Amino acid sequence: MNASRGSIRLRLSIGAILAIALALLLAGLALSVMFNRQVTRLTYQELDAKSLALVAGFEGDQPAAAPHDQIGGDLRYLQPYSGLYWQIEMDGRSYRSQSLWDTVLPLAAAAPAGGKVALYGGDGPDSQRLLILDRSILVGADAHPVRIAVAVSRAQLDEAQKLFARDLVPALLVLGVLLTLASVVQVAIGMRAFAHVHRKVSALQDGQLARLGQDLPLEVRPLAAAIDELMDDRDQRIERARHRAADLAHTLKTPLQALRGETSRLRQSGQLEAADSIDQIADAVRSSVDRELGRARIGAEGQADPAEVIAKIVAVLKRTARGEDIAIGTEIPPELRVRIDPYDLTEAIGSVAENALRHARAKVIIRAMPQGRRVKLIVEDDGPGVPPEKLDQVTRRGSYLDTGGTGVGLSLTKDIVHAADGDLTLENLTPGFRVTLTLWRATSG
Repeated sequence: MNASRGSIRLRLSIGAILAIALALLLAGLALSVMFNRQVTRLTYQELDAKSLALVAGFEGDQPAAAPHDQIGGDLRYLQPYSGLYWQIEMDGRSYRSQSLWDTVLPLAAAAPAGGKVALYGGDGPDSQRLLILDRSILVGADAHPVRIAVAVSRAQLDEAQKLFARDLVPALLVLGVLLTLASVVQVAIGMRAFAHVHRKVSALQDGQLARLGQDLPLEVRPLAAAIDELMDDRDQRIERARHRAADLAHTLKTPLQALRGETSRLRQSGQLEAADSIDQIADAVRSSVDRELGRARIGAEGQADPAEVIAKIVAVLKRTARGEDIAIGTEIPPELRVRIDPYDLTEAIGSVAENALRHARAKVIIRAMPQGRRVKLIVEDDGPGVPPEKLDQVTRRGSYLDTGGTGVGLSLTKDIVHAADGDLTLENLTPGFRVTLTLWRATSG
């Protein structure tokens, strides 16, 4: 799926979850490193204390003597492979705690400089990994060098690290869940701005607003401004097209009237064939003008009351010659509005109703049927209908339902309905003919 067409909410949520997961992973690693450093620091302090206890055995100017097996009363120095060890080197001899048994500490080749301390690791007895604190001191008046090393098994440190990780993982998981919920709430709050935009766009489509305006979140204002500019440009283009159409109508009005005068004189002089030919040409020109004028008016925004529009159409039709002989009935629910300009609806319904009246035998019925967010406006007559093979042709430009039409009615109706984002369907009845205009229902306001 193209990322630009995906859900913003989903992308924000996935991005937040990935960011939280990465942050928690890095936080877990950082905390583990910090815990390991802290444990190592505490271990160093403990080893340093034990090393100083050994150093205390070499006091004053007395010659260096062999140390005791026990430091500070810790019995682990007497237990073989207990994990706690010491080793002293002086005069070429090595003294070890009983816990080392028959092994020695893996000390560095060179002893630290006098008074210095070194901390490093190594492999001890019984495959133990050791942390060794190594230091050198000078004893006696002759500054005799003595090397003192104490060591502890890293098993306890590793066990502490495992216990910390075991407690840390559930805590991070709980924190991750809480942060994810918080991010979902944050995204939901942020998406309210888009819901507000959607409501304003719906109001714009329903004709309740002329423009989106700038009463929107800061991040959405550029988009709203661009849409408003497009609508301004569209309205200006429509207005210019309407002016051009009106100018065209006025320009052709006088020549057409002059042609009508000429045909009247021709008929009076007995030249009926020539008069008919001129009338046919004038009718064709008038048909083209009417068609283009109608199309130029299509697309105006607004809301229309079908009951009001249809009542006016029926009143006009009843004053015609056919209207006195044909029963015209209406079934329109009250307080119903559709999303279309009233003039466009009058043109569309009027053209269909006029065709229905022309072909009806005894009755014409105009109904409105709300269906959810849409409204079906239906015009039915009991006439002969349209041959099935011509159903797709009668809405084309220049097509006629009979020889008395101009070829504009249903073609113009189709353009009007489609411009309002609606649908136009034609179907034969038994007997009769039905035209259905499906339009969007407008919100009252």
